[in-house]
Amino acid sequence: MNRIRTAALAALAAVAAIIATAVPATAAVVGSDPPMGLMIQVSTLAPSTTPAKLKEWMVAVRKNHRDPTKPGYVNNLVLQDIAAINGKLPPPYPDAIAPFLPGGATPAFTKLSIGGAAEQHWTGPGSKYIEGIQDPAFRERNVSLSVSTGKAFKARYPKVRFDWYIPYEANVAAFWDYRIERGYLTYINAMTTRLSAVKAGSFSWSPSFWSTQSQMPAWAMTNLSENLTHFFPNLRVPLTVNLQDFVGQSGGATSRGDAVAWVRYLNRWTARTQMNAEQFGLNAAGNLIPGDSVEVSARSKFYVSQGVPLGPSFDIRFWHARLYKGAPS
Repeated sequence: MNRIRTAALAALAAVAAIIATAVPATAAVVGSDPPMGLMIQVSTLAPSTTPAKLKEWMVAVRKNHRDPTKPGYVNNLVLQDIAAINGKLPPPYPDAIAPFLPGGATPAFTKLSIGGAAEQHWTGPGSKYIEGIQDPAFRERNVSLSVSTGKAFKARYPKVRFDWYIPYEANVAAFWDYRIERGYLTYINAMTTRLSAVKAGSFSWSPSFWSTQSQMPAWAMTNLSENLTHFFPNLRVPLTVNLQDFVGQSGGATSRGDAVAWVRYLNRWTARTQMNAEQFGLNAAGNLIPGDSVEVSARSKFYVSQGVPLGPSFDIRFWHARLYKGAPS
């Protein structure tokens, strides 16, 4: 999601302001949302989302979304990144969240996974997801900054219980090229090895497919299958794949059925797959906006009906806006 959302998140502040002034503050419209998790991209919270606002959202989760017998239950949290690209913690934000994390004074989530530093800027030719991942120095910069950030988080919040999240996303459809598959395999194995030395824990990752299966040439699907047959068995630790459904990012060009088809495809190599049901859509200008609550809820229930577990979804800003209509609760 980083390929479009970082720039688009800047537009969310304006959208949120419009929602807040145009719609009266209301209680959450949880409807029949099935159990799910949430993601927070800490590196892009400032300046539009203040630590105080983030704390209000945590209070809302704890107050309204912690009963597993009721609709709208929120179980897990992923802090997609916990630092900017310089690898330094922005203390006001983690400090605002910390009491609500597992091990905190007022926990609002059952499980937590943390990423490290935000994806680094790629200044070479092409894309960080194609050319960048093949560059050993660029991979190392992403790994080393995330490891140092993870150490800093552990030292600052020693009582918080957490696992790990791999922050460098991917277009898995591009793994038809073995060089990209090998680049990600090298990166992920380096991350999991070095983070495991900081703290033992499980690992999750949230890549996507930028194409549907019907859009992939037959030769590309053949190569992709061959390379995934190499990728998954050579991971050094088990990896939960929380697949971005790509429905929000594509403006609906990728359907919920397309997303399920990719999960079933990945299940040929791993049973550790779940769905990141994107909480946003696109407006006419291509900016990210809060998703329609009826559509997002129906999409999420569809995944469950197809036997696809729901994982943490991107991101709390859009989730809160679609349920609370801009009100903090």
